[in-house]
Amino acid sequence: MKKLIAILVLAASPAFAHAKLIGSDPAANASVKSPTMIKLTFSETLEPAFSTASLSDSAGKAMPVPKSVGGATITLLPIGLKPGAYHVNWRAVGHDTHKLSGSFGFKVVP
Repeated sequence: MKKLIAILVLAASPAFAHAKLIGSDPAANASVKSPTMIKLTFSETLEPAFSTASLSDSAGKAMPVPKSVGGATITLLPIGLKPGAYHVNWRAVGHDTHKLSGSFGFKVVP
């Protein structure tokens, strides 16, 4: 009986989704010409006050770039990235307030 109650309770609980990264432009590990925009797309609407992303160069030095969070996207607007490797770190919080974070790299080619 207890097992049946547990199954019913779990089945009746709302499914909590988290804001997972589902795509980026440039894509992870891509080699691209200098982008004027880096766009991260998530599986659900983000809480702008708690979601962000940053860009660093191959030496790990943070690069100041304008950024915005809207809907299910975080956008970075780099200017004139020179050839080399870059790293994007992100933190996303959806309506369920669960924080996810991650990173990916890409390379700028001449």
